Amino acid sequence: MSLSSDLNNLKYVGEIFDALASGRHIDASQDSVWWMQLQGENKDDYELLFNKLGKKLVVDPHGFAYFDFDDTNQKAAQQIVLLFLLIFRRKHENGADLLKFTSWELDQSFMEELFEQNRKLLEDEGVDSDNKWNRIVNKAESLGFMVKRGDSYWLLNAAWRVLNIFEEIASNDSENVEEDSFDSVNEGVDDDAE
Repeated sequence: MSLSSDLNNLKYVGEIFDALASGRHIDASQDSVWWMQLQGENKDDYELLFNKLGKKLVVDPHGFAYFDFDDTNQKAAQQIVLLFLLIFRRKHENGADLLKFTSWELDQSFMEELFEQNRKLLEDEGVDSDNKWNRIVNKAESLGFMVKRGDSYWLLNAAWRVLNIFEEIASNDSENVEEDSFDSVNEGVDDDAE
């Protein structure tokens, strides 16, 4: 087979590459045509081509794909993670099932209250105006973490990346607590032995 006929099998390769190279996530439900291409019979060809172009395609089992980048804009990434931390914390406080985040409707009043209730923390992180807050929300949308329908936002599968970060942090924190507890118990045993 020739290179041109191989590329003909990769229908949306240009659009998919451009989207992923811009940092966007491809969502199984939101971008179903592209997702089917990445998961179909030419799946290995996409991965090989992207790899030859110096990009590592990551396909997460939660239904999204992205290019694995070195963090080039750490500040923006931190602000997006902060946005999701605030969303997940607020939803958890309201009794929402964190694993069903794709069914949450984040209406305008929810987003406004989230900003107002966390204003001090956001200001400490350099998000000191409605404009900057909206920029973060728009960036999260453009990267495929959320989508706006009407006046509300809906989280997409890529938000699993952020949720996994939170779970990892919580896991590390509980391991540290257990180790600290174990160390203090050992110290007490050693003291008694003397």
